[in-house]
Amino acid sequence: MKSVLQTLNLEVGVKGSLVVTRDGLVVHQEIGPPLNPEVVGPVASDAIKNINGALRQSGSKEFTKFVFTASFGKMIFHETGESYLVVVLDKAINLEMTMLAISSAARKIKTVSME
Repeated sequence: MKSVLQTLNLEVGVKGSLVVTRDGLVVHQEIGPPLNPEVVGPVASDAIKNINGALRQSGSKEFTKFVFTASFGKMIFHETGESYLVVVLDKAINLEMTMLAISSAARKIKTVSME
């Protein structure tokens, strides 16, 4: 899992990545400066719990992909089976091109998690 995140972090515009369980536990993270892992992990964890909680309350299934856009950039949440891949991106990044790399990394994490 570590090597998948490290490879993903080499993509243009990717600032860092982490894997978070559906209940909000950070499993692994590859976050470095200027990001603070003690901030990014809890923000991602809370977002997953709150979004999925709201979806369940409305009778919907949990999300598979979610794009969060803020002044600092973007956070992409991609389902990987029992967890989510969370990727922090520059705000000016071309999401279409980067989403291919994110989806590929999510598939690899899902495969590793199933073993």
